[in-house]
Amino acid sequence: MIRKATRNDIPGILELVNANLGTLLPRTKEDYEELIDTTYVYEKDNRIVGSCVLEIYSPKIAEIRSFVVHNDYRSQGVGKALIGEAVTEARERNIREIMVVTSAREYFEKHNFGACLNEKFALFWNGR
Repeated sequence: MIRKATRNDIPGILELVNANLGTLLPRTKEDYEELIDTTYVYEKDNRIVGSCVLEIYSPKIAEIRSFVVHNDYRSQGVGKALIGEAVTEARERNIREIMVVTSAREYFEKHNFGACLNEKFALFWNGR
């Protein structure tokens, strides 16, 4: 079952995120408290097996972030459902662009994400 997260879900979400720090950025309880209204969880077998956040930057752009599915529940439609909920929320808010920063490019391309105008890429300043 997919639903919006509650504050009671935060420990379970953090457990899932912390188990996947090889591919996810670390997050804190405060991060999730701030964005709880646009955080989704997928619950199965009485546990949180997937989660993502729709972080809204402006009326024009949002990011799907902290997207994670427990290893035992991958390839079962959990990720697709989470992405679908986040995209639906963005559309309901009339947000035109939804981005994702990911190491799983092919996965998101299967779900209609691609380079902006087929040629633009997000670049990040890396001044150390």
